Amino acid sequence: MIKINKTSILIYTISCASFMVNLDTYIVNVALPSITNSFGAVTSDISWIVMAYNLMVVSLLLIFGKLGDTIGLKMLFITGFGIFTISSLMCGFSNSVLMLICSRFIQGIGASILYALPQAMIAKYLPQKSRGMAFGILAGAAALGITLGAPISAFITEFLSWRWIFFINLPIGVLSIIFLNYSISGTIYDKNKNNIKFDYLGAVLSFICVLCSVLFINRGGVIGWLSKEVILFLIISLVFFMLFIKHLKNTENQLLNLSLFTNLNFDYANMAMFLVSAYLSATNFLIPFYLSHILKFSTVQMGFLFMIYSLSYLVASFISGKVSNKVSLKLMCAGSMFVLSLNILGLVFSMNFASKTFLYPFFVISGITMSFFITSNNNLVMKMAKRGEEGMIAGVHRLVGRVGMLFGVALFEAFYSLNLKFGDLQAYKNSYLLAMIICLTAVIFSLIIKTEKNLKNVNI
Repeated sequence: MIKINKTSILIYTISCASFMVNLDTYIVNVALPSITNSFGAVTSDISWIVMAYNLMVVSLLLIFGKLGDTIGLKMLFITGFGIFTISSLMCGFSNSVLMLICSRFIQGIGASILYALPQAMIAKYLPQKSRGMAFGILAGAAALGITLGAPISAFITEFLSWRWIFFINLPIGVLSIIFLNYSISGTIYDKNKNNIKFDYLGAVLSFICVLCSVLFINRGGVIGWLSKEVILFLIISLVFFMLFIKHLKNTENQLLNLSLFTNLNFDYANMAMFLVSAYLSATNFLIPFYLSHILKFSTVQMGFLFMIYSLSYLVASFISGKVSNKVSLKLMCAGSMFVLSLNILGLVFSMNFASKTFLYPFFVISGITMSFFITSNNNLVMKMAKRGEEGMIAGVHRLVGRVGMLFGVALFEAFYSLNLKFGDLQAYKNSYLLAMIICLTAVIFSLIIKTEKNLKNVNI
């Protein structure tokens, strides 16, 4: 167990950020019908309550990662808690759908800061011996936020009001700011000693590029990939991507250091995260339909299975954090994904018999292996960060994961639809065989990373 000291307080406060971001990603969904009735709104407007938050979280990750290195991680992290807390108050007091959507945009800005910086905070402020445990607790807190989002929302909406799903953020946010100030010694202005200027033009170009990319992936599956709106998003994202790259090559104060990607170890670790994130979002999309359509599970039964997954993830996160300090991180990444691949193969095989028994160990093993991978991959990537570039590295890594999630849903929606001609069951089996291939590919990318001993001397 971790003793209650400044290091422990800092670890749990940093992890609280990931908990809050994930909680508010999922806590709104259950309350949407109640919000719709409260304002007498239409579905098309209500959907922006979810989309506004997610768009800001993803689109600003790269910007806030670099900004943390420029003005100081501690200052920006505290600012993130402040924005998130105040905007949560605004959400709770919203008297119209428009005000609620605008408040969610602002909340997404605060959430993006809180999502972008935890890895960098751990790498900068914690001693090496505490980082493995910290990354494990961080992964567990993220899983807990996902797990509790729906049930907390259901309880609060039923017995209080949907407004309280936002008000519960207030004491957490205020206490987190107090604990951060207490646990990190020194002034709040811990900015980079090199006094690097922030790349404002690069920030604008990257924001538009990522925003339109997210809209392209998100809207393509809804209104069609060949619709004028979706094609326009694609064109804009490509144009601004080229402008962004050209700008980076002609400026000294780069928002993103392109030399990062000349380090193959960094590329391999991020590619593994991209693939695993794609699998994770894809299975979250597919498995409820399989459980409902093929196995005829009730909503309560499905909720119980996902609870098993999340609890397994949470418990394993404490173990994976300790183990990551003692064994090879790349082997943890590769080993966990290899076991997950076998687990997926077992699920595909059990589908021949419409087996419900195998589902319980499948969800337990999935939770454990994902916890081990996320903890070790995060730790591995942050080992590559030079002092003063922790925020940028963390921002890139988080962005890769989020884009991977979007890509995974889009890919598996299309792949599943193409395989429906073979029947529902075969479409699910083929989709999970693709998922297994993706996880095995992540194994390969993890294995070809140099050892941690070599990584410490890698110049990125």
